[in-house]
Amino acid sequence: MMRITVREIASQAGVSPATVSLVLNNKKGVSEQTRQRVQKVLDRHNYKPSPIRRRQNHFRLVIIKYRTHGMAVEENQGFIASIIDQIEQECRRLNFHLIMRNCDAQHADACIADIQQDPPDGIILVGTEMPKEDYWVLDRMQVPLVVLDNSMQYEKWDSVVMDNEGILRTAVLHLHQLGHREIGYFKSNRQINNLDERYAGYLQAMNELGLPVPAPTELATTLNGAYRDMKKLIEAGQYKPHGAVVADNDSIAIGAAKAIQEAGYNIPRDMSIIGVDDIPYSAITTPALSTVRISRSMLGTLAVEMIQKRVLNPDWPTMQVKIAGSLIPRASTRSPSAGKEP
Repeated sequence: MMRITVREIASQAGVSPATVSLVLNNKKGVSEQTRQRVQKVLDRHNYKPSPIRRRQNHFRLVIIKYRTHGMAVEENQGFIASIIDQIEQECRRLNFHLIMRNCDAQHADACIADIQQDPPDGIILVGTEMPKEDYWVLDRMQVPLVVLDNSMQYEKWDSVVMDNEGILRTAVLHLHQLGHREIGYFKSNRQINNLDERYAGYLQAMNELGLPVPAPTELATTLNGAYRDMKKLIEAGQYKPHGAVVADNDSIAIGAAKAIQEAGYNIPRDMSIIGVDDIPYSAITTPALSTVRISRSMLGTLAVEMIQKRVLNPDWPTMQVKIAGSLIPRASTRSPSAGKEP
């Protein structure tokens, strides 16, 4: 005879699998009436938690890294990995049991089924690449959930995100304060929510400053891809470096800058460039890349704090925390008049 699943228990009790998980783990956030109803179903089927669950008398947290574009942001994985490292550190400190999962739209049903089979106390979903058309995945998780690194305009889910518009405003203002009035944009050729928000922040800052807005130069999101695309544009005479430019992220900035310098241009003499994220390459590339740093440790720590609060307070209003960036000026940006003959 097959063992009844948590999902089946939830269905018979008229609750979500997450509620059953809270009852099994004697967690707060469930009314006494609901707890008794779930317990009756558990008793009727003589359901006992798995041996692993019985040994774990602490919070079970699943991190799901959602993938859409495959290699699209692969070279930015150092940024994401450092956030996950911070989450792991927090979980060790709090004695949480942490499970890592990958998920994509093609295999989402299998991922959801696994989650529902033995629901954790909470989920942190790294949603950098999650497009709006995949939000149905979140609806079906039925577990307290925090979305990390995706500023979805979706009231149902808590989120810890970057203030992408504010971050780009910081980058544009840096170039403007140096004296630049021609400020272009290197934009990802893929639709990623964070990067779309960054471009919106660029447009807003340019309009506030009364500066002309040129058409963006679209490049691949990876370092190598941006390098190849920029090399082709320069060779075809479709791009001539001048003024200053903001890039969607550091990978695009570094890749494009490499192609520009190989074509005989000097950065920052012929063009200043600034990126976003402060990935490790930024400080060691030549010239060192000016960027806007985002605190990965803060993103990870706040995600863990938020999922705890949501599990303990399921009826609280939806929470969203935005993390601001900090300017890191380096050698790739300077005044357009610096070093010129009088």
